[in-house]
Amino acid sequence: MKMDPQKKARLEAAGFRFTTVSEWLGLSQAESHRIEIGLALRALLREVRKRAGLTQAQAARRLKTSQSRFSKMENGDPSVSLDLLITSALGLGATFREVGEAIASWPGEPGVDDKSSDAPVERAGAKAA
Repeated sequence: MKMDPQKKARLEAAGFRFTTVSEWLGLSQAESHRIEIGLALRALLREVRKRAGLTQAQAARRLKTSQSRFSKMENGDPSVSLDLLITSALGLGATFREVGEAIASWPGEPGVDDKSSDAPVERAGAKAA
């Protein structure tokens, strides 16, 4: 979400600087891309499940896993691999093209609009405006 330009200018004048989440967390480009791919695949998995008219429990049974594990897939548990997300989406009816398009068209794709978050990094001792 973009910040009001006037508010941003006031904060910058007060000593705040703005950065991306990846820069703030010190992530490499590869780490940032992996996170974005995971977000895209989780969104696809949820979309495919809903399109099939399945609950998480029904989708889990179809994939021969538990509902709690399926919930972890949809909700970003770090134990869930990209491979599992892809395999699960395909198992619920996604096509190869949908998997590729989900990744390629993800709005948070790094490099497309890295500065869109307007995430402030507070200077020492400063108070928010």
